[in-house]
Amino acid sequence: MSARNAKIIVALAIAVFSLTIFANSMTKPIGRDEQMYCTAGVLLAKGEMIYRDFSYPAQMPYHPLLYAAILRILNTSWYLLVGRFISVFCDVGVLICIAGIYRRIFNRFPIAGMLLGLAGGAFYVFNPSVDYANGYAWNHDIVILCVVLSFWLYISTDFGSGWHYWRVAAIGGLLTLATCMRITTVLVEILFLVMLLIQPAGSMKQRLKPPLLFLAAAGAVAGWPIWVIAQQPRAFFLNLVKIPQIYGEWLHKIGMVYNKLDLTVDAITRPGCFVLIILAAYLFVAVFFRHMLGIKEVRNVLFAPLLTVTFFIIAFIPPTIWQQYLAMPVPFWIISFAYPLLNLREFADKSGRNTRFKIAVVLIVLCAVVAVGSQPIVLSRTLLLVAPEGWTPVQLHKISQDIAQRTKEPKLALTLAPLFALEGGCEIYTELSAGSIIYRVGDLMSDQERAITHTVGPKTLGELVEKSPPAVVIIGVEMEFLEEHLFKTAVKPDWERKVYENGTIAYFRP
Repeated sequence: MSARNAKIIVALAIAVFSLTIFANSMTKPIGRDEQMYCTAGVLLAKGEMIYRDFSYPAQMPYHPLLYAAILRILNTSWYLLVGRFISVFCDVGVLICIAGIYRRIFNRFPIAGMLLGLAGGAFYVFNPSVDYANGYAWNHDIVILCVVLSFWLYISTDFGSGWHYWRVAAIGGLLTLATCMRITTVLVEILFLVMLLIQPAGSMKQRLKPPLLFLAAAGAVAGWPIWVIAQQPRAFFLNLVKIPQIYGEWLHKIGMVYNKLDLTVDAITRPGCFVLIILAAYLFVAVFFRHMLGIKEVRNVLFAPLLTVTFFIIAFIPPTIWQQYLAMPVPFWIISFAYPLLNLREFADKSGRNTRFKIAVVLIVLCAVVAVGSQPIVLSRTLLLVAPEGWTPVQLHKISQDIAQRTKEPKLALTLAPLFALEGGCEIYTELSAGSIIYRVGDLMSDQERAITHTVGPKTLGELVEKSPPAVVIIGVEMEFLEEHLFKTAVKPDWERKVYENGTIAYFRP
């Protein structure tokens, strides 16, 4: 096969994979966390300050800042659609990075690099954990893109040449950006810093220059979040530490949690993920276990597996584990195969014995077929793209517009699903901007803590409603026992009721 034909095949496959990523995002049901992520961006775009003016539990501030900037530029109220478009862009970016990393590593064997990168893209797109997690309007996707892009920059950098030190600064900036979206990514940032410190160098100055540039860029990017935290440090602590802690305890108390080990085993034993275990086992035996291939670039060979392990550790850090956490190690797991495969290919090129590499290629093809065949919905879902009126963000926007038209002034909405109010132009209670996440445990905090974080719980909701009565109550989105108190607190017998096709219910004050 010629290099030109390989490029055409890879480009067509990436285009198809990108369509499946887009279809996945547009057809997913609305996620609970999306209410919080998108609403934070909307409030920030309106001039309110994160932590100081509204709650944003368990997360750092850069992600809503990105949303706010894009919403300001576009001047749009399609908040969920914009949020999901950003995630789609990031997911396609990760796909391209995987292909690009393989092509970079297989620089001497471009056709093999392109085709193996294509197989890596298939493993990524058809992985069940990735398919579940990707496409929501939350910060998982962009964090992964920042780290994958940083890895690509790292392996492309000649640390002996000063002309390439800008890449080190870019890595520091990207990883700090990711850390200031999800705080647990700091472990990844530390790992990158260690890898920079152990790079071979001719002098102490050459050894220290990359880490110092990394730290300088990290410090520059961390400037705005540090300023935001300094505005209200107590609120930041409560959002980042106290609220996740009591929320995790509440979930354990009512039994709404997964066993961490059970969920992990279930995720990695599904066909689309189990094939990665098979490939890892073969490459370990063929390359590492026999010590016959004279492995080069040991640091780079071990780096991707270390990133994979780090993201598995990160998945276990929070009090509760969710399936989307187990999607984050997958792209690095796939990338970790690249250097062992390169060593097999180089061994075959030098010795003339290419049995192991051929076995690896056949195994990759078979595993890719299993991965694709085990997730047929990934491809069939693309047929829904021809009917945009059925896309989840479009349906939400339509419902929100109708609710706003029927709502009397002042258009204040009481709901645990703020996007149904905001997209139509209604106002929300800032105390419920995070949806049900804090509302569930609001009564477990002290009065002072609720005041600092601008939150309420079921027992304190009545005071809020009495002070500022709503013009519309929107329910039917969260669990009934959570929304029941909203209905009983605000809705009167003479209120008009409308049920929408997705099950959302709006009660309008006459």
